[in-house]
Amino acid sequence: MNGNSDNFSTPQSKPWGAAIATFLVCLALGPPIGGLVFAASVALMPALANLTPGVHSDPGGALATVLFVGLFAVPFSYLLGSAQAAATGLAFAAYGWMKGRPPLWFAVATAAVVFAGAMASGIADEREILVPMIMVHAVPALLCWLIVRTFWFEARS
Repeated sequence: MNGNSDNFSTPQSKPWGAAIATFLVCLALGPPIGGLVFAASVALMPALANLTPGVHSDPGGALATVLFVGLFAVPFSYLLGSAQAAATGLAFAAYGWMKGRPPLWFAVATAAVVFAGAMASGIADEREILVPMIMVHAVPALLCWLIVRTFWFEARS
């Protein structure tokens, strides 16, 4: 294996294992990470409203809100986020198959394209909570990228 036992693929091999693992990691981990990011944003929005005079929120309730919303957000996230996770995994796997290890810019670009697709389809069409919806798509893509990039050899020029 040319001393490259940390990766699923080598420049000389067909990287089926790395491609399938990349897709499955994104599909398995992307939606629950997005669900937890959503739960955290739901809890933090009232806390941020505390900056507005006359509006008060319970800081101890933020953690309880994350835990409570997380109970529902994580399982429900597979219904809403599987298509985005599959698209992200497919993009990462395709890049890895063709060129090798996906770079950070590709992960950011993939997250942006997947978010734009979710906005266009109406899944993430919540303009009043635009920043949390961007985070719901960007954070899972970047965390999955951190994991799956180790499956691939260094990108070819």
